[in-house]
Amino acid sequence: MPRKSGGQHSTLHDVALAAGVSVSTAARVLRGSDYPVADELQQRVRAAAERLRYVPNLLAKRLRGGAHPSIGLIVGNMLDPYFGEIAQAVTVAAQRRSLLAIVANMQRDPQLELGMIRELWEHRVNGLILAGGGFDQITYKSDLANILRQVRRSGITVVSLAKRGLPLPVFSVDNEAVGAMLAEHALAHGHREIAIAAGPVNSHVTQERLKGSRRVLAQAGLKPAVVHGEFGVAGGVDAIGRLLADNPGLTMILANADTLGVGILRGLAQRDLRVPDDVSVISAGNTAYARLCTPVLTTMDIALAECCEAAVQYVSDNMGRADPAGEPRPFAAKLMPGMSVRTIAPERGRGRVRAV
Repeated sequence: MPRKSGGQHSTLHDVALAAGVSVSTAARVLRGSDYPVADELQQRVRAAAERLRYVPNLLAKRLRGGAHPSIGLIVGNMLDPYFGEIAQAVTVAAQRRSLLAIVANMQRDPQLELGMIRELWEHRVNGLILAGGGFDQITYKSDLANILRQVRRSGITVVSLAKRGLPLPVFSVDNEAVGAMLAEHALAHGHREIAIAAGPVNSHVTQERLKGSRRVLAQAGLKPAVVHGEFGVAGGVDAIGRLLADNPGLTMILANADTLGVGILRGLAQRDLRVPDDVSVISAGNTAYARLCTPVLTTMDIALAECCEAAVQYVSDNMGRADPAGEPRPFAAKLMPGMSVRTIAPERGRGRVRAV
């Protein structure tokens, strides 16, 4: 029998016909059943399957009650190293637990996220991890809540890697604490003229980090300049243009993401301003961007790998449970020193001192 063409896949029936056996016999051989089948028949079935390039239909197997556990992961933008590192951590953690990780890229589009949730639900994933931070998380919040309610009722465990204002287990650092730590580091190094590149205004992560930074700066008697915009290098370049136009005396910029920080470095270089001598920059994420840029960014490690590992473990532990058990443990952020922050001595104002 010739191999099928035109994108058609050979079926178990095709293999049985080519081997001259019943469908049940072919199924027993290819599924490794303990039911006894003569060696000669086994050889014929396997030879036919190889000739026809037969691959089992795992989705059909699951619909019949077979086991092939999987996790769906929806990330915000695969071009952003933050989401790339999440995808890497989740897929590795899933593989160690014999789970298939299916990664979907929502491209920062909340409507696309809704569609991907439905598609992963239709593919019968056992668990779903939402990692689409840094975009409009408010406009379609009720739609998101409705579909997630249905997904969870069908037995799928759903978790998030950031707060979404929804009743989901969240595996994340305290982003308000992250914002506070950014501001504390700036103050500890003598900075008073401080601005914040905050990210999208409709992002929960943005709002939490901004709240933490503002609280700490207010306690020091400071009111920072704040600009909102998209996460990403282009967003950072745009942010520095707006910030310097209204605040030419800035000595420190807090960037709520590494990609924003990299964009700020680029924008400052375009204006012949040096980091950290003229302006200091600190960001959040501890992604590859922070480590590879010049100068190396001082950044906050937000425990991405640990959060992803714990999220996958939670999904794995709760597969098939109507009421998932356990609560996420707290995750701690920590400062990763680079070379983008200088210390300002009070009596010297904007004088150059050491980078830390």
